[in-house]
Amino acid sequence: MRLSELLNQLLEGTLAVSVREDFDLPQPEALMHPDVHSVIGDAVAEAALENGLSVRGAYAFGEWFSELLSGWSTRYANENDILMLDYAFGEAAYNDPKQVIRLYLLPTWGALSEHLQQVRVGIKAAFEAAKAL
Repeated sequence: MRLSELLNQLLEGTLAVSVREDFDLPQPEALMHPDVHSVIGDAVAEAALENGLSVRGAYAFGEWFSELLSGWSTRYANENDILMLDYAFGEAAYNDPKQVIRLYLLPTWGALSEHLQQVRVGIKAAFEAAKAL
């Protein structure tokens, strides 16, 4: 799967994102590469800024989203902001504010389909929460 394809699948209905470098991700564990984490965070933050989020909200959302995929903790967002977005995601996706998913842990890309709708709902909720930052 290409990174751009994955991002557009996950962010469908929330944001349109373009990446400066489109990585080939043969397996979900490829999301753990630090360069992939950076590209995701930057692309999502830029798209969020273009969609009216504040700088704080956009970068918190970009970093949170990158952590959702890669498992890497944030580079420069406020940890309390990330925890707030995790809470919004878990509540919306799983009716449990402490429930999260890390996509790099999926065994294959085929397993994404089992979680895709819930993940999209959670992402949308986190995006809405980021608007308050």
